[in-house]
Amino acid sequence: MSNDRESEQAIVVLALDGSPAAATAVRPASALAQQLGVPLRILHVSPQRLPDHELRRHLALDASELDRVEIMLELGEPAECILRATDDPGVQIVVMTTHGRAVEPGRRLGRVATKVIAQATEPVLLIRPEAPPARTPFKKLLLPVDGAPKTAYALTSATDLACSLGASVDVLYVVGHARRTGEPGSIEVPKYIDQAHHEWPSWAREVAEQLCACAKVAPEVPVRVFLSQGPVGPEIARFALEHQHEAIILVRRSHFEPGRARVLRAVLDLTSCPILLVGAPPD
Repeated sequence: MSNDRESEQAIVVLALDGSPAAATAVRPASALAQQLGVPLRILHVSPQRLPDHELRRHLALDASELDRVEIMLELGEPAECILRATDDPGVQIVVMTTHGRAVEPGRRLGRVATKVIAQATEPVLLIRPEAPPARTPFKKLLLPVDGAPKTAYALTSATDLACSLGASVDVLYVVGHARRTGEPGSIEVPKYIDQAHHEWPSWAREVAEQLCACAKVAPEVPVRVFLSQGPVGPEIARFALEHQHEAIILVRRSHFEPGRARVLRAVLDLTSCPILLVGAPPD
């Protein structure tokens, strides 16, 4: 963690709306906070003030392990309140579900989640309500990269988190239909990708070196590099399932405008794995 973050009381914020869908994020958020050794703060946005006991009943917080969890009640528009809560310099990560209300398969990213991930400056862990319960603790993370320095720089907070979790990181570069980044200093795929024994070892070292240099990966974080082929979004989802990763780290390089963030949207639609979103630095 950075010195500024260390000087503050780090916390994990869990956004709950009282729905069955949102409640599925309680367990992974609690496990994440416990693994990090930091407090869990629950944020609920309501149209009216509620006494603490009514608020806990509304959020179904009857479990003994959550009796002492701090609950913050805000009045206003949900996405704006969640984003405002992340202004607290101690917020290490925000946990929320991809949508609220009922737990139904096939639901797309909800309006509140879309607005939060488009503007959040802190990492956001998205939980899909209809997926099997998230595996915890978070010890094995998947990190897809595109070879661009800006993407690597954005991963500093994610690799800091991996260090705090005591987790390993598998770096995945998918050779697919995505366009080249065109960003100066980018690492492109090997010219002869079908000759793994000739080019892949040196290429993998180059990717690992760039990642460690740009993202300042701590030496104690185990990092492995993989090269895969196929449509990028589906291949990321397949790889995560096959290798049983507890979370996928994705870099948001746009504000989720229509037609943008195609890989991110594809992964969100195809995987049941929790997704940790981090934002890219501004141009």
